[in-house]
Amino acid sequence: MPKRLSRREQEQFLKGRRVAVLGTIAEDGQPVLTPIWYLYREGRILMRTSADSVKAKNIQREPRVSLCVQDERPPYRSVTLYGKAAIEPDEPGLAAAIARHYLGAVAGAAYLRVAAEAVQQGPEVMLVLTPERALTQDFSLETPLFGRLWLQLKRLLPPWL
Repeated sequence: MPKRLSRREQEQFLKGRRVAVLGTIAEDGQPVLTPIWYLYREGRILMRTSADSVKAKNIQREPRVSLCVQDERPPYRSVTLYGKAAIEPDEPGLAAAIARHYLGAVAGAAYLRVAAEAVQQGPEVMLVLTPERALTQDFSLETPLFGRLWLQLKRLLPPWL
């Protein structure tokens, strides 16, 4: 059985550099899952998207969402948030903050200059998720000590080893 993350551990985890998967509800009731960059600020998840995107339209019609953030390297951990999302005007500087968070200062600035125009589909809005509940999982206690040490070492070694 995985360990549950404490509130502090959950916040530290969400502040990390991980791609989230946002779940919205389509008009026909089907789930729609979308990988998305985000920032965790003061208990809320901030994301950006085109005002014309499927996720923005879904949230406008049905604000209930889920967001899963996972560590893809063993020992696995994840935080899944459930709540309602709101669509707000794009916050000045949010695009730059998100790009820096994921790519660093230099690559983030280059991304904003070059790639952002190719990705954008229209005016940007901010999606704000205020979590109502969370499900957390941490499998590190189930990984034996020698396994945890090997996994730490493996992160430092080239990927082909």
